[in-house]
Amino acid sequence: MSDDEAKPEVFTEPPTASGIENEVLPEPVETETAVNVETPAPKKERKKRRPLTDEEKERLKQNLAKGRATSLAKRRKKAQLKKIELEEKNAAEDERIFQAYKKKRKPAELMEENDKLKKQLAELKMQMESSKKQEIITPVKEKKMREKKEKTAAIEDSDDEKPAPKLIPKPAASAAKPVKKPMSSREIMRLMKGL
Repeated sequence: MSDDEAKPEVFTEPPTASGIENEVLPEPVETETAVNVETPAPKKERKKRRPLTDEEKERLKQNLAKGRATSLAKRRKKAQLKKIELEEKNAAEDERIFQAYKKKRKPAELMEENDKLKKQLAELKMQMESSKKQEIITPVKEKKMREKKEKTAAIEDSDDEKPAPKLIPKPAASAAKPVKKPMSSREIMRLMKGL
């Protein structure tokens, strides 16, 4: 007889948390994923580092400071580039909006421009008329001045006591020559074609 056969096997169930001893729990399904999830991987113990000397610590601090400064400079540069890019994008969008607005407003602009040009044309006509009147008036005044000079010269030169005869000025209309209108481009083209 062996030792295994002599002792009877007795199975006892461990007590549960709820206090009920005979409660039946479902058996866990053993699959590959269930096994992997339930059993955590054992943690590897890290090897202890050797203690750093003061020189090494100082060198590492300096390297860290340099790295931080370089990183900060790069981040600032990228931020500036993004800002410039955003401004350019906004400027392009603003230009598109302006062009669309200008396109919509074009008929109104043309009307405004036509009104301005009409006003300028009216002013030029007024200036032309006033300059024609001045041209007509100035020769008459000059003739009157000449006649007065001639009269005074005749009186001083003459030995006679008789005054010189009075000269009658010619009317202003006959004094000014009629001004020709400038030819329009249509009339010039007709002349060139021989029509």
